[in-house]
Amino acid sequence: MKIVFFGAGSMAEALISGWVHSPTLPPLSLYVTNKSDHATLKRLEATYDTSCVVDHPESIETADFVVLAMKPKDVKEAFPAIRPQISAHTTVISVIAGIDMELLETAFPGHAIVRAMPNTSATIGKSATVLSTNNLVSASTLNFVTQLFEAIGTVAVMPDHQMHAVTAVSGSGPAYVYYVTELLQQAAKERGLPDDEAESLVLQTLEGAVAMLRETKEKPATLRQRVTSPGGTTEAGLRQMKQLGIETAISKGIAAATTQSHILGQAVKDVMLPSRKS
Repeated sequence: MKIVFFGAGSMAEALISGWVHSPTLPPLSLYVTNKSDHATLKRLEATYDTSCVVDHPESIETADFVVLAMKPKDVKEAFPAIRPQISAHTTVISVIAGIDMELLETAFPGHAIVRAMPNTSATIGKSATVLSTNNLVSASTLNFVTQLFEAIGTVAVMPDHQMHAVTAVSGSGPAYVYYVTELLQQAAKERGLPDDEAESLVLQTLEGAVAMLRETKEKPATLRQRVTSPGGTTEAGLRQMKQLGIETAISKGIAAATTQSHILGQAVKDVMLPSRKS
Protein backbone atom coordinates (compact mmCIF):
# COMPACT_ATOMS: atom_id res chain seq x y z
CA MET A 1 0.00 0.00 0.00
CA LYS A 2 1.53 3.31 -1.09
CA ILE A 3 0.93 6.41 1.05
CA VAL A 4 2.31 9.85 0.18
CA PHE A 5 2.54 12.59 2.80
CA PHE A 6 2.35 16.23 1.80
CA GLY A 7 3.92 18.06 4.72
CA ALA A 8 6.61 16.90 7.12
CA GLY A 9 5.70 18.56 10.41
CA SER A 10 5.14 17.05 13.85
CA MET A 11 1.83 15.38 12.99
CA ALA A 12 3.21 13.80 9.81
CA GLU A 13 6.19 12.46 11.71
CA ALA A 14 3.98 11.14 14.53
CA LEU A 15 1.91 9.18 12.02
CA ILE A 16 4.95 7.91 10.14
CA SER A 17 6.63 6.80 13.35
CA GLY A 18 3.50 5.06 14.56
CA TRP A 19 2.85 3.30 11.27
CA VAL A 20 6.45 2.25 10.68
CA HIS A 21 6.72 0.70 14.14
CA SER A 22 3.25 -0.86 14.23
CA PRO A 23 3.24 -4.68 14.46
CA THR A 24 -0.36 -4.88 13.20
CA LEU A 25 -0.21 -3.10 9.84
CA PRO A 26 0.71 -4.68 6.51
CA PRO A 27 3.88 -3.41 4.81
CA LEU A 28 3.50 0.21 3.78
CA SER A 29 5.47 2.25 1.25
CA LEU A 30 5.66 5.69 2.79
CA TYR A 31 6.74 8.76 0.87
CA VAL A 32 7.13 12.29 2.18
CA THR A 33 7.37 15.55 0.31
CA ASN A 34 7.10 19.17 1.34
CA LYS A 35 7.64 22.57 -0.18
CA SER A 36 11.02 23.67 1.10
CA ASP A 37 12.27 22.06 4.31
CA HIS A 38 14.65 19.56 2.78
CA ALA A 39 16.62 19.20 6.01
CA THR A 40 13.55 17.72 7.68
CA LEU A 41 12.97 15.43 4.71
CA LYS A 42 16.50 14.11 4.95
CA ARG A 43 16.16 13.62 8.70
CA LEU A 44 12.96 11.62 8.21
CA GLU A 45 14.68 9.50 5.59
CA ALA A 46 17.56 8.78 7.97
CA THR A 47 15.35 8.21 11.01
CA TYR A 48 12.93 5.82 9.32
CA ASP A 49 15.44 4.22 6.96
CA THR A 50 13.95 2.77 3.77
CA SER A 51 10.47 2.67 5.29
CA CYS A 52 10.18 6.33 4.45
CA VAL A 53 11.42 7.54 1.08
CA VAL A 54 11.71 11.31 1.00
CA ASP A 55 10.75 13.79 -1.72
CA HIS A 56 9.77 11.26 -4.40
CA PRO A 57 7.27 13.08 -6.66
CA GLU A 58 7.07 10.37 -9.34
CA SER A 59 5.36 8.16 -6.77
CA ILE A 60 2.46 10.55 -6.21
CA GLU A 61 0.33 9.56 -9.19
CA THR A 62 0.39 5.89 -8.19
CA ALA A 63 -0.40 6.52 -4.53
CA ASP A 64 -3.26 4.62 -2.96
CA PHE A 65 -3.59 7.34 -0.33
CA VAL A 66 -2.29 10.86 0.09
CA VAL A 67 -2.09 12.42 3.53
CA LEU A 68 -2.49 16.19 3.61
CA ALA A 69 -0.40 17.31 6.59
CA MET A 70 0.70 20.84 5.75
CA LYS A 71 -0.13 23.91 7.84
CA PRO A 72 -3.52 25.55 7.23
CA LYS A 73 -1.83 28.69 5.90
CA ASP A 74 -0.18 26.66 3.12
CA VAL A 75 -3.41 25.04 1.87
CA LYS A 76 -4.39 27.70 -0.67
CA GLU A 77 -1.17 27.16 -2.62
CA ALA A 78 -0.73 23.45 -1.93
CA PHE A 79 -4.17 22.09 -2.86
CA PRO A 80 -4.22 23.39 -6.46
CA ALA A 81 -0.69 22.06 -6.94
CA ILE A 82 -1.49 18.62 -5.52
CA ARG A 83 -4.80 18.01 -7.29
CA PRO A 84 -3.44 17.36 -10.83
CA GLN A 85 -0.70 15.08 -9.47
CA ILE A 86 -2.99 12.44 -7.95
CA SER A 87 -5.01 9.85 -9.82
CA ALA A 88 -8.77 9.36 -9.65
CA HIS A 89 -8.46 6.24 -7.50
CA THR A 90 -6.39 7.95 -4.79
CA THR A 91 -8.07 8.43 -1.43
CA VAL A 92 -7.36 11.76 0.26
CA ILE A 93 -6.74 11.82 4.02
CA SER A 94 -6.53 15.25 5.64
CA VAL A 95 -5.11 15.83 9.11
CA ILE A 96 -5.13 19.63 8.77
CA ALA A 97 -6.80 21.51 11.60
CA GLY A 98 -9.83 23.58 10.60
CA ILE A 99 -10.13 22.41 6.99
CA ASP A 100 -13.64 20.98 6.67
CA MET A 101 -15.16 18.50 4.24
CA GLU A 102 -16.80 21.19 2.11
CA LEU A 103 -13.42 22.69 1.25
CA LEU A 104 -11.77 19.30 0.77
CA GLU A 105 -14.49 18.14 -1.63
CA THR A 106 -14.20 21.39 -3.59
CA ALA A 107 -10.42 21.07 -3.80
CA PHE A 108 -10.46 17.34 -4.67
CA PRO A 109 -13.73 16.68 -6.53
CA GLY A 110 -14.59 13.05 -7.21
CA HIS A 111 -12.18 11.70 -4.62
CA ALA A 112 -12.94 9.60 -1.59
CA ILE A 113 -11.97 11.82 1.33
CA VAL A 114 -11.33 11.07 5.00
CA ARG A 115 -10.86 13.92 7.42
CA ALA A 116 -8.85 12.72 10.42
CA MET A 117 -7.97 14.42 13.67
CA PRO A 118 -5.31 12.42 15.53
CA ASN A 119 -2.93 13.86 18.08
CA THR A 120 0.82 13.67 18.54
CA SER A 121 0.55 10.75 20.98
CA ALA A 122 0.40 8.75 17.74
CA THR A 123 4.19 8.62 18.06
CA ILE A 124 3.86 6.09 20.89
CA GLY A 125 0.65 4.43 19.71
CA LYS A 126 -1.61 6.34 22.11
CA SER A 127 -3.47 8.78 19.87
CA ALA A 128 -7.18 9.48 20.17
CA THR A 129 -8.28 9.87 16.54
CA VAL A 130 -11.65 10.90 15.12
CA LEU A 131 -12.55 10.29 11.46
CA SER A 132 -15.22 11.79 9.23
CA THR A 133 -15.80 10.81 5.60
CA ASN A 134 -17.54 11.92 2.45
CA ASN A 135 -20.01 9.64 0.67
CA LEU A 136 -17.40 8.34 -1.80
CA VAL A 137 -15.51 6.44 0.89
CA SER A 138 -16.30 2.74 0.57
CA ALA A 139 -16.70 0.41 3.52
CA SER A 140 -13.42 -1.31 2.64
CA THR A 141 -11.55 2.00 2.42
CA LEU A 142 -12.93 3.18 5.74
CA ASN A 143 -11.96 -0.15 7.24
CA PHE A 144 -8.36 0.21 6.06
CA VAL A 145 -8.09 3.84 7.20
CA THR A 146 -9.53 2.80 10.56
CA GLN A 147 -6.84 0.12 10.79
CA LEU A 148 -4.18 2.72 10.04
CA PHE A 149 -5.28 4.93 12.88
CA GLU A 150 -6.05 2.04 15.26
CA ALA A 151 -2.38 1.12 14.85
CA ILE A 152 -1.56 4.38 16.65
CA GLY A 153 -4.36 4.48 19.23
CA THR A 154 -8.15 4.57 19.44
CA VAL A 155 -10.54 5.57 16.62
CA ALA A 156 -14.04 7.01 16.53
CA VAL A 157 -16.13 8.12 13.54
CA MET A 158 -18.17 11.32 13.84
CA PRO A 159 -19.96 13.79 11.54
CA ASP A 160 -17.82 16.48 9.97
CA HIS A 161 -19.55 19.32 11.81
CA GLN A 162 -18.21 17.99 15.13
CA MET A 163 -14.58 18.02 14.03
CA HIS A 164 -13.85 21.59 15.20
CA ALA A 165 -14.73 20.58 18.76
CA VAL A 166 -12.75 17.35 18.37
CA THR A 167 -9.74 19.41 17.30
CA ALA A 168 -10.05 21.54 20.42
CA VAL A 169 -10.50 18.62 22.83
CA SER A 170 -8.40 15.67 21.68
CA GLY A 171 -6.32 17.28 18.93
CA SER A 172 -4.97 19.97 21.25
CA GLY A 173 -5.55 17.87 24.37
CA PRO A 174 -2.00 16.59 24.90
CA ALA A 175 -0.76 20.18 25.24
CA TYR A 176 -3.31 20.86 27.98
CA VAL A 177 -2.18 17.77 29.87
CA TYR A 178 1.46 18.77 29.47
CA TYR A 179 0.62 22.20 30.84
CA VAL A 180 -1.23 20.82 33.88
CA THR A 181 1.66 18.43 34.47
CA GLU A 182 4.11 21.31 34.26
CA LEU A 183 2.11 23.35 36.79
CA LEU A 184 1.74 20.47 39.25
CA GLN A 185 5.46 19.74 39.08
CA GLN A 186 6.28 23.40 39.52
CA ALA A 187 3.99 23.66 42.58
CA ALA A 188 5.61 20.56 44.08
CA LYS A 189 9.09 22.02 43.65
CA GLU A 190 7.98 25.36 45.13
CA ARG A 191 7.03 23.44 48.28
CA GLY A 192 10.47 21.97 48.64
CA LEU A 193 10.23 18.61 46.91
CA PRO A 194 13.40 17.62 45.03
CA ASP A 195 13.09 18.02 41.25
CA ASP A 196 13.31 14.33 40.34
CA GLU A 197 10.85 13.24 43.01
CA ALA A 198 8.44 16.04 42.18
CA GLU A 199 8.40 15.09 38.51
CA SER A 200 8.03 11.34 39.09
CA LEU A 201 5.32 11.80 41.74
CA VAL A 202 3.21 13.93 39.40
CA LEU A 203 3.63 11.57 36.45
CA GLN A 204 2.71 8.52 38.53
CA THR A 205 -0.27 10.35 40.02
CA LEU A 206 -1.60 11.23 36.56
CA GLU A 207 -0.98 7.72 35.28
CA GLY A 208 -2.74 6.21 38.28
CA ALA A 209 -5.74 8.54 37.98
CA VAL A 210 -6.22 7.67 34.29
CA ALA A 211 -5.89 3.97 35.10
CA MET A 212 -8.56 4.32 37.81
CA LEU A 213 -10.94 5.94 35.33
CA ARG A 214 -10.37 3.18 32.78
CA GLU A 215 -10.46 0.21 35.12
CA THR A 216 -13.31 1.25 37.43
CA LYS A 217 -15.45 2.70 34.61
CA GLU A 218 -16.58 5.31 37.14
CA LYS A 219 -17.34 8.89 36.17
CA PRO A 220 -14.59 11.42 37.00
CA ALA A 221 -16.95 13.29 39.33
CA THR A 222 -17.69 10.09 41.26
CA LEU A 223 -14.02 9.32 41.84
CA ARG A 224 -13.29 12.95 42.72
CA GLN A 225 -16.06 13.05 45.29
CA ARG A 226 -14.93 9.73 46.74
CA VAL A 227 -11.47 11.06 47.58
CA THR A 228 -12.65 14.49 48.76
CA SER A 229 -13.22 14.21 52.50
CA PRO A 230 -15.06 17.07 54.23
CA GLY A 231 -12.55 19.38 55.86
CA GLY A 232 -9.63 17.53 54.29
CA THR A 233 -6.66 18.60 52.21
CA THR A 234 -8.18 17.60 48.88
CA GLU A 235 -11.30 19.63 49.57
CA ALA A 236 -9.18 22.66 50.47
CA GLY A 237 -7.16 22.41 47.29
CA LEU A 238 -10.17 21.92 45.02
CA ARG A 239 -12.08 24.76 46.70
CA GLN A 240 -9.23 27.18 46.05
CA MET A 241 -8.91 26.06 42.42
CA LYS A 242 -12.64 26.54 41.86
CA GLN A 243 -12.63 29.95 43.52
CA LEU A 244 -9.81 31.04 41.22
CA GLY A 245 -11.78 29.92 38.17
CA ILE A 246 -10.32 26.62 37.00
CA GLU A 247 -13.67 25.48 35.57
CA THR A 248 -14.13 28.71 33.61
CA ALA A 249 -10.54 28.65 32.40
CA ILE A 250 -10.85 25.13 31.00
CA SER A 251 -14.26 25.72 29.43
CA LYS A 252 -13.21 28.98 27.81
CA GLY A 253 -9.91 27.47 26.70
CA ILE A 254 -11.72 24.69 24.83
CA ALA A 255 -14.14 27.25 23.39
CA ALA A 256 -11.24 29.40 22.17
CA ALA A 257 -9.54 26.42 20.53
CA THR A 258 -12.82 25.43 18.84
CA THR A 259 -13.29 28.97 17.56
CA GLN A 260 -9.72 29.07 16.28
CA SER A 261 -10.33 25.87 14.32
CA HIS A 262 -13.32 27.56 12.64
CA ILE A 263 -11.23 30.68 11.98
CA LEU A 264 -8.37 28.74 10.40
CA GLY A 265 -10.75 26.95 8.07
CA GLN A 266 -12.77 30.03 7.22
CA ALA A 267 -9.66 32.04 6.37
CA VAL A 268 -8.77 29.45 3.74
CA LYS A 269 -12.36 29.25 2.49
CA ASP A 270 -12.51 33.01 2.04
CA VAL A 271 -9.60 32.73 -0.39
CA MET A 272 -10.46 29.46 -2.13
CA LEU A 273 -14.26 29.72 -2.07
CA PRO A 274 -14.89 33.47 -2.30
CA SER A 275 -18.52 32.99 -3.38
CA ARG A 276 -19.20 31.38 0.02
CA LYS A 277 -17.36 33.99 2.06
CA SER A 278 -18.95 34.54 5.46
